[in-house]
This record gives sequence, C-alpha cells and structure tokens, in this order.
Amino acid sequence: MDPLQAKQQMTLAEFRSLRDFIYVKSGIFFSESKQYFLENRLNKRIGELKLRSYSDYLSLLQGIQGPGELKRLFVEITTNETSFWRNPPQIEAFQNIVLPEAAKQARERGQSRLRIWSAACSSGEEPYTLAMICQELKDTVLRGITVEILGTDISEKVLSQAQDGVYNSYTLRNLTPEQLLRHFIPLGKDLYQVKPEVQRFTSLRHFNLVDYAAYRQLGSFDVIFCRNVLIYFDEVVKAQVLKGFHELLHPRAYLLVGHSESIHAFNTGFELLHFSKAMGYRKRT
Repeated sequence: MDPLQAKQQMTLAEFRSLRDFIYVKSGIFFSESKQYFLENRLNKRIGELKLRSYSDYLSLLQGIQGPGELKRLFVEITTNETSFWRNPPQIEAFQNIVLPEAAKQARERGQSRLRIWSAACSSGEEPYTLAMICQELKDTVLRGITVEILGTDISEKVLSQAQDGVYNSYTLRNLTPEQLLRHFIPLGKDLYQVKPEVQRFTSLRHFNLVDYAAYRQLGSFDVIFCRNVLIYFDEVVKAQVLKGFHELLHPRAYLLVGHSESIHAFNTGFELLHFSKAMGYRKRT
C-alpha cells in the first residue's frame, strides 16, 4: 500500500500545534481528549493532499494556500447536526413571547423593521424555522413590520446548502403535516424545498464569530439566536462573543442560546428569562 494512503498518526505535539492554530482562527477549542476526533476528521484530507504528516498540513495552512484550505478545514471540524423546530419549547417561546414583544418594542422606537440574527446557522434549518413563524404572523403580530433574518456560519459548504433550501424528511421531522404543506414544495425522492415566500425573509453570509472587528458591519438586532455554539468556545472567546452580541442588540432585546448553555457566570449585561420549559436572556437597559 502507498504509505501516503495509510492512516496517518497524529503526535501529541502535532495535535497541540493544530489545536492552537484552530483556536486562533475560529475560537473552537479542542481538549486533548479530542485528539482522535481531530485526527479522524483530517486524515482523509491529508491523504488527498498527499502530505506525509499533520505538521505538513499545518505548514500548508500557514502558507500561501492557507486561506483556501482554512475554509475546507472549517467544513471538516464543525458539527452540523440540526433540524427544523429544534428544541420546540424555545421556538414556541420565540413565537409566542419574544417575537410579539420585539415587534412591540420596535414600534415604540418608531421603527417598522425588525432584525433577527441566526449566528452559526449551519445549513439553514434555524433561520428558515424563524422565517416560517414570521410568515405565519406577518398579518397579525408583525403587521406593518418588515422582518429581516440574517443567517451566518463559518462553513461556506453549509451556507451553500442553506442557500439551496432543500431538505429531507428527517431534517423536517419536527414539523406538522400542515407546516410542511404550507412552507415547502415537494421535489420527490424524499426532498422538499423551502418556498420563496419563506426564503425572502432570510439572507445568508459567511461570518466568523471570532472576527470581533466585523461585528459592527452587521448592524443592530432585536433578537439573536446562538444555540449550541458557545459550548465549543473557552471562557475568553465566549466572553468576547457575548460582548459582541450585547453591543449589537437594542436595549431590552433578546439573546437565545442552547438549552444546555448558560451565560450567567459572565457579567454580560443580560438578565435571565424563564419561559415554559425554556429560557433565554434579555439585554439590560
């Protein structure tokens, strides 16, 4: 067998060097217990590039080909397990409490536009879930208000999938038959496409959450979703990301994080909100 096709073994020194590089570029931190995960994710790519070691791969990342390969690296190391209507109690809290209150506050500010950011939106399930809700409420709760939903992710591959807006029944498993009929076009072969009237609420762009200087380019928001992302960051990066969110949110605007994530240890200027079987945060005035 060609030695380049054999499974490459990652040394601890190589792991630490790659881990530190990834941390600087993305804020994602891998503990030493994740060495096997990183080796497993990158071994095929090492073979494709005909490299002899993970040190060679790091050198490539740091060289002239680095920016292009970094996009590929982000695809390999990020986890994109998601679905429509994920964590239903929180989505229902958004629908029944957060969105009506955000619309009310926008009107009180004299604004007819409401902006929502789905940070680390993966292949689009979250922003399209929010768009479905906005589509259903556009003539009642959102009457007279234009809604803009921004979906961002570090992986250009999943953003491309989000742009296509095509999903299988497993990803759509939490939706009712009525929701599926109302918001999707069946394509056959167990595939469904998001209807144009839902997609029009949403814009998608590449964004790295540790690019702190770029936050201000995004504008202000009434609601930010950042679910199941903070768990991949250490305390330093988490604090910086939360600071960025805080600065972009209007007074008393909302931040919704994953159900297993807590930001109470940070003096972030957010107050904890308890919903039915869910929680969220609101920016203090």
